[in-house]
Amino acid sequence: MFESQPTNKDLINKLEDVLKEDISREQFNIWAYKWVQNLDNRSNLSLDENQLHEYFIFLLGIDLEMEPDIYFYDNRHIQEWIEKIKHGIQLS
Repeated sequence: MFESQPTNKDLINKLEDVLKEDISREQFNIWAYKWVQNLDNRSNLSLDENQLHEYFIFLLGIDLEMEPDIYFYDNRHIQEWIEKIKHGIQLS
């Protein structure tokens, strides 16, 4: 099935789905990894695509666990990331 390249808004929506527990962090990671690979395989990225690519790479850490069900990045981090993406700020 064809899926259009996501936008920052799509990325925000997915992160909000994680916060609402509509999707798991692991499901988000799988989705993001697919787009990292897609963008890695392209020779020329626009500035927006390059920024999206950087967001995806950073967000691959969303499912890192310190202990079972205790994540390195908590929901507060995800909310901060959403705000940064809304304003085009680099994630860190």
